[in-house]
Amino acid sequence: MKQVCVLGNGQLGRMLRQAGEPLGIAVWPVGLDAEPAAVPFQQSVITAEIERWPETALTRELARHPAFVNRDVFPIIADRLTQKQLFDKLHLPTAPWQLLAERSEWPAVFDRLGELAIVKRRTGGYDGRGQWRLRADETSSYRLNATANVLSSRA
Repeated sequence: MKQVCVLGNGQLGRMLRQAGEPLGIAVWPVGLDAEPAAVPFQQSVITAEIERWPETALTRELARHPAFVNRDVFPIIADRLTQKQLFDKLHLPTAPWQLLAERSEWPAVFDRLGELAIVKRRTGGYDGRGQWRLRADETSSYRLNATANVLSSRA
């Protein structure tokens, strides 16, 4: 049976495990604090269900493993700006988007994207957190955080 170790044991890891069973693939969702000796990664393909993880004994071990096939893409996709830039470079279709770094850029955002924009933090903010639907007349109520630039995309 083929094996896949998934760094992270949340909902996605459990769903991958369930989906792998009928395909003859043993999927092992692994907690970030697991001891490396307890994880069957030596003969496994390794991936992750999360974009960022802390440095632990396990994550250090997995990061060095040649079977962590997509390890280098996680820092790119964890930041929505570099993610969108990669998608554009690969000519993958996405909603039109624009970086919003300063309040003075709001008019350009709505000129490019239309009357309603989805504003998202560059990092974090999944499951609806860190995301806002705004119209041009609502931007004064939105507090632009200078340390967390955001992306705007067409609604």
